[in-house]
Amino acid sequence: MGPDTESFEVRGVRNGSIVTVVWDRGLLDGDPPTVDLVEVEADLLAESRRDPLQRRRDGDATTTATAATVGDPESALALVVRTLDRVVQVTTPARPRPSS
Repeated sequence: MGPDTESFEVRGVRNGSIVTVVWDRGLLDGDPPTVDLVEVEADLLAESRRDPLQRRRDGDATTTATAATVGDPESALALVVRTLDRVVQVTTPARPRPSS
C-alpha cells in the first residue's frame, strides 16, 4: 500500500457484522453505514487539525497538519482501519465489484 495505489478492499468486523469497504481512486463503496462513518471521521479529523488548541494538545502548535482525506490511499486505509472493530483482510488491488 503506497501513494500510487489505485484501489483496495478491506474486509472486517464492525458492530458484530462482517463488512467490506472498497476504495477506488478516491471513492469509497461498500457497507453504507461504514462508508458514512469513514467519511464523518475524515471530516472530524480535518476540522480538529484546523483548531490551534487541538494542534497544541497534540504537540503540533507551530505547523499546519495535513488532514487525512479519503482521496489519499494511505489516509483512506488508516481511516477505514480506525472505523472497523477488527480488520480481517486487506486486498490490493480491489476485486472487481459486480455491476448494478
